[in-house]
Amino acid sequence: MSAFILTRGESTPAAGDGVRAAAVPDAPASTPTPSAHPTVASKADRKPPSSRSAPKTTTSAPPDTGPTSPRFKRGQWIVVLDKYSSDTGLDAGQLAQSAAAKIIASGVPAKAMLVNGQYPGFANSSGEPVLDTWVVYLGPGTSSAQMLNLCMAPKTQRAYNNPACPTYEPATAGR
Repeated sequence: MSAFILTRGESTPAAGDGVRAAAVPDAPASTPTPSAHPTVASKADRKPPSSRSAPKTTTSAPPDTGPTSPRFKRGQWIVVLDKYSSDTGLDAGQLAQSAAAKIIASGVPAKAMLVNGQYPGFANSSGEPVLDTWVVYLGPGTSSAQMLNLCMAPKTQRAYNNPACPTYEPATAGR
């Protein structure tokens, strides 16, 4: 047991001048003392806080934005949502994959790939192959119309609003 007596500096405290603490046993009492007011719980009546485990943080893998250089066959069509040229000074690959990941998160199966002249169906307006450009695309599908419909679908347009939906058949030379 231990006791504390607080005074105002006098050797013998006057009645009511100091604060006294009664002897406190080292072990808690077996039955708690009820509060003077029936609706107020004393500290001994309180339950200890429930131990909550810290929320588990899950590190999700980045969405699969497809192979950098997929293989296409004749008759497979894609629709391009956006292009990122490597000669702008920005990391075009990272921008394209990030854009594709955002679209995937919205429930639309987008992909990103590097178009570096290996796809004869990707050509500029002069018919020259597109080089050093990353594209975000949907597909492949079996027809240009199918890919255009997928691009214009409300779900796709909510995920990535772009009224221009150019379609390409990557495995064949320009049409």
